This record gives sequence, C-alpha cells and structure tokens, in this order.
Amino acid sequence: MQRCKVVSVSKDKLPVEWKLPVNAEQDWFVDSTCIRQELGYREVVPPEEALQRTIDWERTHLPQEPEKSAEPWLLD
Repeated sequence: MQRCKVVSVSKDKLPVEWKLPVNAEQDWFVDSTCIRQELGYREVVPPEEALQRTIDWERTHLPQEPEKSAEPWLLD
C-alpha cells in the first residue's frame, strides 16, 4: 500500500499548471493522484466530453425562479 500525505507549500513552489491568474487565497488545491493510484481509479469519460455533457445538461435544465419563501442561503 502506498503511503499518502498532506503537504503545505508556498505559492512559489506550486507547479506551473496550478498557478492560476485568479485570487485563490481562500481556496486550496488538492492532488488526488495518490488515492487514485491506490484505488485504481480511472476517468470513464474524457474531461472535454464531461464538460460538454455538463454544459448540455445546464442548457436543458434552466434554473427555476426560487420560491418567495426560499431561504437566502439556498440561492448561493
């Protein structure tokens, strides 16, 4: 069994592909490579196709108007 660990690194140590042109100070990035390898997980749908499926679904399932009694946090 492979041992996994959580590592905290400063921005200057991040891989180039993780350096996004947005303020992500409140967020954190996770690399699931270790657990994927340990479990033998593989994507069943290529990322481009998954994104297109999501876009298609969103376009055919437009949001409904919230109920007047809806809690504000439900709109977030």
